[in-house]
Amino acid sequence: MNRHLNLLFAAFGNIIRNKVRSIAILLCLIAVLFPFICAIAISEGIKFQSLISVEQGADIYVTSDHYGSNAPISLHHLKRFQEMEGVVKVYPRVVGRTYFSNRLATIVGIPPENVTGSIHLIEGEMFREKGEVVIGKGLAKEFNLQIGVRFTLAANPSKLFKITGFIDADATIWSANLILMAFEDTAEFFQVKGKATDILIYTRPGYAPLLAKEIQEKSLSNPDSLEPPLRVQDKSLVRRYFERGFNYKAGVFTALYTVAFALAIPALLIVSGFGQTERRKEIGIIKATGWQTQEVMEMVALENLIISLTSAPLAILMAMAWLKLFNGAFIAQFFIAEIGLMAPFPVPSRFLPLPCFFAFLFAIVLTMVGSLYSTWKIATVPPVEAMR
Repeated sequence: MNRHLNLLFAAFGNIIRNKVRSIAILLCLIAVLFPFICAIAISEGIKFQSLISVEQGADIYVTSDHYGSNAPISLHHLKRFQEMEGVVKVYPRVVGRTYFSNRLATIVGIPPENVTGSIHLIEGEMFREKGEVVIGKGLAKEFNLQIGVRFTLAANPSKLFKITGFIDADATIWSANLILMAFEDTAEFFQVKGKATDILIYTRPGYAPLLAKEIQEKSLSNPDSLEPPLRVQDKSLVRRYFERGFNYKAGVFTALYTVAFALAIPALLIVSGFGQTERRKEIGIIKATGWQTQEVMEMVALENLIISLTSAPLAILMAMAWLKLFNGAFIAQFFIAEIGLMAPFPVPSRFLPLPCFFAFLFAIVLTMVGSLYSTWKIATVPPVEAMR
C-alpha cells in the first residue's frame, strides 16, 4: 500500500512540476468533453419536457390512417366516441405550422373550454371570441407585439387575428413560438372544415387500453367502407415513440462523437508528451534509479486518472454554466430545429449521472491511450538511450 501511495504522490508531483503540459492536456480534454456533455444534457431536458407533455395529455389519440401515417379525421366520429363507456371527455384538435413573418410558428386549435392547465399566461387572458388568439412570449418578444394587436398570416391573409394574451415561454420549448386559438378559427384559417388533425379522448383509469382496442377493431371490421381506417394511439404508445426517438437521436450523436474522440487521440498523443525529450529523460532518470517498468506505467496511469478526475467535473461545471447563463448558444440548435444561434426561450437541460460518468470514462480512455503506449515504449529501452 505504501508503494502505491508513493507512486500517487509522485504522479501529483509530475503534474505540478510539468504545469504547461498538464494544463494543455486538461484544456484539450475539456474542449472535447464540453460539447458532448452540453448536447446530452439538452437531449435529456427535451425528452423530460416531452414526457411531461405526454403524461398531461389525452389517454387516446385518434386520427385517420393513410398508408400507415396520420391523416385528418372526420368530426362525425366525435359523437360515437363520447357515447363509449369509460369516456370522460372528447374534443377535436388541429395542429399545423405556418410562418409568422420569417419565423416558423406552430398553430394549435382547440375548443376554449378544453385549454389545459399546462398553458400558463404571463399577461392578458385566454381567447374567448372568434378571431382571438394567445401567442408565445418568444414570438411576442421577437416582433415587439402587444395585447390588442391585430395581424394576419401569409398562409391565409383574409383571416384576421387579435392577440389577447401571451403564453409563458418558460413552460416548454414549444410554447415560445405557439399560436393558440379556437378550433373553428383553425378550420377557417387552413380552409379544412369538418375535420381535425386528431381527436383526443380522456378516459377513466384503466379504460384506455380497452377503448383503444375497441375503436381499432370497429374501424377494421368494415373493409368496404369508403372512409379510411382509424389510427389509434394510446398514451403508453405515444410515450414509447418519444422515448425511442430521443434515445435514437442521442445515440446517433454519441456514436458520432465517439468517432471524434478517436480522431482526438493523435492530438493527445502529441500533447501528452509523445516524442518529447523532457519526458524521455524523466523516464530514463527514474529507470536508472531502480524503478521497474510496471511502476513507471502505474505512475503514468495515476497521472491520467488525476487529470481525468479533474477535467470531467470541470467540463460538467462549464456545461452547466453555458446552458444556464448563455442558454446553450451555438449548441441547442443541433437538437431543437428553427431556433437559430440563440434560442428565444430557456433551453431545457438535465445532468444525469450516467452521461457524466461517460464523460469521465471517455477522458480516462483518451489519456490512457494517448500516453501508456508511448510510456511503455520509452520505459522498455535502456535508461542511457532514453536520456539521450
